[in-house]
Amino acid sequence: MTLTVRDLLEAPSLGITLVNGADAELLRPVRWVAVTELADPRPFLTGGELVLTTGLRQRGPGSQREFVRRLAERDIAALGFGTGLSHPDVPDGTLAAAEAVGMLVLDIPYETPFIAVDRYVADWVLGEHFGRVRELLDQHDVLARALLSGQGLGALVAALRQMVDAPVMVADQQGTVLASAPSKAAWPVEQLGSLSRSAVQPEGLRVLPVEVEDFVVAYLCTRRPRRSADVLPYAVSLVGLELARRQAVLSGQRQLAGQVLADVVRGSVTAADAERRLTPCGIDATGSHAVVIAIPVSTGSLIRRLTYSPLPLPDVVTAVVDDSLVAVLPAGQPAHEAAHLLHTQVRQLGGQARIGIGGWYAGVSGLRWSYYEAREAASRGLGVNEREPMSLSGLILASEDIPLRDLATDLLRPLVDFDAAHDGALIATLRAYLDANGSVGVVAQRLILHRNTVRYRIAQIEKLTGRSLAHTSDRVQFWLALTAAGLT
Repeated sequence: MTLTVRDLLEAPSLGITLVNGADAELLRPVRWVAVTELADPRPFLTGGELVLTTGLRQRGPGSQREFVRRLAERDIAALGFGTGLSHPDVPDGTLAAAEAVGMLVLDIPYETPFIAVDRYVADWVLGEHFGRVRELLDQHDVLARALLSGQGLGALVAALRQMVDAPVMVADQQGTVLASAPSKAAWPVEQLGSLSRSAVQPEGLRVLPVEVEDFVVAYLCTRRPRRSADVLPYAVSLVGLELARRQAVLSGQRQLAGQVLADVVRGSVTAADAERRLTPCGIDATGSHAVVIAIPVSTGSLIRRLTYSPLPLPDVVTAVVDDSLVAVLPAGQPAHEAAHLLHTQVRQLGGQARIGIGGWYAGVSGLRWSYYEAREAASRGLGVNEREPMSLSGLILASEDIPLRDLATDLLRPLVDFDAAHDGALIATLRAYLDANGSVGVVAQRLILHRNTVRYRIAQIEKLTGRSLAHTSDRVQFWLALTAAGLT
């Protein structure tokens, strides 16, 4: 309980009496004691002190009024005047000035040394402090037990609500409410991120960010905490521990599902083994599925953080395959919604991703086909990309078992080296020639060249690579190489 001026007056060992002031003012809290005989003690006061003085330097009404005026600027709790030394009673000038500014004045009798008042206040304040520390430790224990009870965030939030006597909620970065007490309380979930960074929050609302590995993953919110607000930082740390545990579980599940899915799409297991291994992951291998793939532009921390972020869609299995996050959607789930949710998550994590949507197909072979469609769609650029009917060339390009990029680099290296050494344009000419279906005239028009120049470059390409652009097989190899190398 906070020490007040009334408590000092009621302490029989001190013998302090009230000289002036109303009863309502006796509830002013006393934060500490300051003993001074300075004419201007303001530099040493911060507010809420009981100032004790004998008035040694306050001989006349002018100095007495000035002393009180200066104390009033610091909003002290009360002025305790020690009588019987410099002054037999509290001076009239002091009383008049105190009444003018609404300052309480106490009479400290000669028999009560200032050190006794100081010690009384110190013992009370320290007792209150240690009492609050004990209360906080008890609250910490209650919250930790609630979290470990098996009911997770729900039990923690319910216990915290009782402590602060106010509604409490935890929401993730996507605005999904993870736990709330009461359950139907309304919260500005779309604004939590900006509110947590704002120096001024709406009246009565506190939004505290929850971090895991230095990244904000959720927000703890409360409305008008009426008591025990000191426990909130500890609650934030417990929420962070619970979300870190959930992240670890989700990451492990996605890594395991990714291993199974990678074996399935690469055809390294039989159909029977694929069905047996997919079932524990939550995938019905006999049903229809669509695959959505998100490939972050920069891997590393972004793909790791994306791996930890749950996708708020029921019955959707997510997996990590190499550098991508894969969502396997059962029949009835909206593929476009899942794709845009992934896109939103990546942007909230501060990154960009190439996202592809595969078609709906049944069985293990259909799952593999949808995966390759989604992978090919994702290769077309940033954002959400719709699928296109998979071609044989697209299937070859999507397959990770074929070292197509290495083969493409080997085939095109003479042309790339020539262009670098001579500031040439053989790659651009080859690309234009294939796009024009072998028409020299069209290439010359597009590149603004003479036809003989185009023919000369074609001859150089054939000489450097040892292949003929007159043969369909060689044209196909050149087109695949340019596509695999990202030069089309």
